[in-house]
Amino acid sequence: MPTATTRLARPWLWLGLFFSVSILLSGCTGAPAATQPATATPTVIATAPAASTTTPASTATPLPPTATPAPVATSTPAYAFGEELATLRGHTGGLWAVAVSPDGDTLASASADATVKLWDMATRQEIITLAGHTDGVRSVAFHPDGQMLATGAVDTTIKLWSLPDGAALATLTGHTDEVAGVVFSPDGTQLASGSKDYTVRTWDVVQPALRQTFTGHSNWVESVDWSPDGTLISSGSLDYTVRLWDVVQGASEYILEGHTHWVLPTAFSPDGALLASGSNDATVRLWEVATGQEQQVLTGHLDEVRSVAFSPDGALLASGAEDETVRLWRIATGESILTLEPGSSAAWVAFSPDGQTLVAALGNGLVKLWYVGDAG
Repeated sequence: MPTATTRLARPWLWLGLFFSVSILLSGCTGAPAATQPATATPTVIATAPAASTTTPASTATPLPPTATPAPVATSTPAYAFGEELATLRGHTGGLWAVAVSPDGDTLASASADATVKLWDMATRQEIITLAGHTDGVRSVAFHPDGQMLATGAVDTTIKLWSLPDGAALATLTGHTDEVAGVVFSPDGTQLASGSKDYTVRTWDVVQPALRQTFTGHSNWVESVDWSPDGTLISSGSLDYTVRLWDVVQGASEYILEGHTHWVLPTAFSPDGALLASGSNDATVRLWEVATGQEQQVLTGHLDEVRSVAFSPDGALLASGAEDETVRLWRIATGESILTLEPGSSAAWVAFSPDGQTLVAALGNGLVKLWYVGDAG
């Protein structure tokens, strides 16, 4: 029979045994976690999943629309120097004149079919047809603010039109023969006209009425232009001369002689220093405005020069002729740098305000546009 001392010792014996076993078990389960480095064994997540390399292309989920890269903005297409841009059709008669609005958005063409058409320069589509003259329209001009158009016609009248609606504003009467040329003064308060009645006239635009009549030419007046400073009006006549008229004094300033046949178009350079004239003698002549002296004679056309126009920067001059060519001249050297063949007589030429486009009104009723923005 166990003693009391023995009975007291057994619980402590079992308690020590229990703690020994617990310590042993704790050591066996905790060792790997305490000693295994975190990077010792790579995991499956660290490598490319096998599924992504075996999925058939046909079952791959397509990219959503928003994942498509945005289109890259394109710049204005580059054109070759002298490249034809467009041909505008719509008139049923030959063309006499063409003009481009000050903002470059609109083109006006005057025709023997007694109408003027307005065209969108960007889309090259017809906007509106102005009908009111009873005979062919020989001349057309935009007001400096682009809100008015003037037209001169074979019916001896001048009409003023509101833009963009094309409403008729006024009819100016007084000429006794065809009105071959019209042009607004730089400040837009007056209009000048030239006629086959041998006269040049100025008109008040604000309160439409005749202001001045200039006489001196001994034959038809085929063109008029207004100097950039507003002091002079030029006129070309079938009397073989060019005249400069002093608007303030109401008298002839200079008579420019040198052409050997009819003088048709005249045009001031943008700075007002030069005047260009074209003639039935197949030449274009440049005159110094301050002195009235001839500066250059440009030769190359083979027939009557119907129209001339300076580029906006004054570096180039365009001319259109009955030889069915349009020429571009470099003023500094007098050389012809481009010859265009539109297939008909070039009755009138004009530049867009930015100098990038050259426009020609043709005898066959068409309007052609060319790129001339890189003259070199």
